[in-house]
Amino acid sequence: MINGELALYTLLLCFFFAAAVLFIMDLLGSGKELFMMARRLLFLGFSALTILMVARAISYGYFPIFTFYETLLFLAWAMTFVILLLERSYGFRTVFPFAVPALFAVLFLAVFITAERASLPPEYKSIWLFFHIVTVIAAYSTFTVAFVTSLMYLSVDNQLKKKKLSSLVSRLPSLDILDYYNYKLVSIGFFLLTISVFLGAIWAQNVWGAFWRWEPKEIWSLVTWIVYATYLHTRLSGWQGRRVAMLNACGFATVLFNYFAVRFLFAGGLHQF
Repeated sequence: MINGELALYTLLLCFFFAAAVLFIMDLLGSGKELFMMARRLLFLGFSALTILMVARAISYGYFPIFTFYETLLFLAWAMTFVILLLERSYGFRTVFPFAVPALFAVLFLAVFITAERASLPPEYKSIWLFFHIVTVIAAYSTFTVAFVTSLMYLSVDNQLKKKKLSSLVSRLPSLDILDYYNYKLVSIGFFLLTISVFLGAIWAQNVWGAFWRWEPKEIWSLVTWIVYATYLHTRLSGWQGRRVAMLNACGFATVLFNYFAVRFLFAGGLHQF
């Protein structure tokens, strides 16, 4: 990581960390006008992250999504975009204290990953591969926010069953509203994941000579797709509440396994370019 990139990266980490702390303090009711301060810091962090990705794209001559470090940056960027859009379009403010700490964790994890540029052979410089990666990371970001919303749902549901709401949980939206956000987020994520699998199959046919090779990433992408398809099917069939929230959590577990474990446990896979 060059000095300029390191300085910008350190700055955006500070912005995201400060925003996470202030959002949590706002949820706890520790002061006035904390939300607006936290939101400004989050937007500054988002802007710094955008500048970092653009600068990397100009410096290296490709959109930065081809290394694990770069996908972490794009994952954090897409997650930030999703939660800002939720707040602006639906007024879903209480997602910030739960999602922004997760954002900071993603960016902090990138500190320990090599930031070297990707070295791709000509066949990997394909529009199909580009949009395949963009859509799958966008899907993962949406699923992550959906998982955060599920945790919020389960927290409220658990205390309602005990018939005793803490002051913290009482600040969260109702179960119906959280269930609605869950459903919308998973629907968008599932659509993006489906598009990603389709685009990846086209690229694989062009490069590997087959639409499907039963490679570890492909297998776990299919598992993830099946779990979220099951979520949507059961949700549309009338399931609601704790059961679908738990199913959403199971889907996110497959996302984590595919994104992290498959990469490091199956190093010989075709996706390790």
